[in-house]
Amino acid sequence: MYTETRVPLVCSYDSDADAAYLYLDHPLPAAAVRRVVPFDPADGMSNLDLDADGRVVGLEILGAGRRLPPALLRAIRHPAEEQAGSD
Repeated sequence: MYTETRVPLVCSYDSDADAAYLYLDHPLPAAAVRRVVPFDPADGMSNLDLDADGRVVGLEILGAGRRLPPALLRAIRHPAEEQAGSD
């Protein structure tokens, strides 16, 4: 059976590093990430963060500017970054 649920998405974006982080557990307790699993072997540009029980607690996406939808990046950028980018 398929069930659709909507939950708030908590994410961050570092434009200097062009890296986004999507929190699947938030707030993420200190030292919660016990293992990092790289995926997308063609690029090696994404990592799954797992907790001690093997649950995925976060997703890091490097090269986010070209790999994520523009609307998502606009939504998570800090307003000061948006203004600086338009100068």
